[in-house]
Amino acid sequence: MNDSPNPRVGEILERELPGLQRDVPVGPHCAYRVGGPAEYLYTASRTEALRHAVVMGRELDLPVTVLGQATNVLVSDRGIRGLVVLARNGDTSLDGELLTAGAGAVLPNVVLDLAQRGLAGLEFAGNIPGSVGGAVVGNAGAYGRAVGDALVRARVLADRDEYLAGPADLALGYRTSGLKGNPRGVVLEATFALCAGQRNTLLDEIARDAELRRGKHPLEYASCGSYFKNPSRELPAAKLIDELGLKGFRFGKAEVSRDHANFIVAHPGAGADDIRRVAGEVRRRVFEHFGVRLEEEVVLLGFD
Repeated sequence: MNDSPNPRVGEILERELPGLQRDVPVGPHCAYRVGGPAEYLYTASRTEALRHAVVMGRELDLPVTVLGQATNVLVSDRGIRGLVVLARNGDTSLDGELLTAGAGAVLPNVVLDLAQRGLAGLEFAGNIPGSVGGAVVGNAGAYGRAVGDALVRARVLADRDEYLAGPADLALGYRTSGLKGNPRGVVLEATFALCAGQRNTLLDEIARDAELRRGKHPLEYASCGSYFKNPSRELPAAKLIDELGLKGFRFGKAEVSRDHANFIVAHPGAGADDIRRVAGEVRRRVFEHFGVRLEEEVVLLGFD
């Protein structure tokens, strides 16, 4: 896969990005556990390392893909060309009731720590898998709330320049933002406004939510959670899929979950193409029967 036009690209990257790997499978770093190799793979454990890697990749005219916990992406079986950067900058700091967290901070860990300190504002996200950066890009949420509701600003790298963006600047919407699908904008860190809460109440809320999710989500199989966006709050995608009797619909090793119709699960040995085939058939049947075009919440990487 490593066929960059400039043969010195790899040498420069290895010098500038210690620990760089070549032709490494991306799947083990993704919730779906599928996906071909990254041409170059680098793990950034600090915010400045993340920034440097992205800038370096762009200076070398490489496609640059930044992944957090990759809980909402599907990587092609053919892999991803260019430089893949794993954001693992998980540092956090508190200034009164303002939290600043690196893009690579694991969201449930951050929320649990806040709850233990008696700080509220993000407790609804206590069981949303993924990283802070990914949560901002996708405006992750649950129960009618989203991280954008608490977001004060994000530190964003655009091309080689940084800027601070507030919620309005990011065009936040339902499970999306102006950064989603835009590889030129990379969240480096984010700041959220919190408020005082009752420690035990917050911890109980997170625990109840975890139990609820265990009861209705097929957590025993690899997935990215809800595959499609809900057409509206009143019309969940799962309802449409379920009414068509598509639970259990399968292609290869991928299947519409028998527990939750908006989960497409990957059994051992599944490939990204299996998942795409299942999703495509679900979209086709929902449109033919209901006239509703389902939109993927999952981000597709490395596909034509």
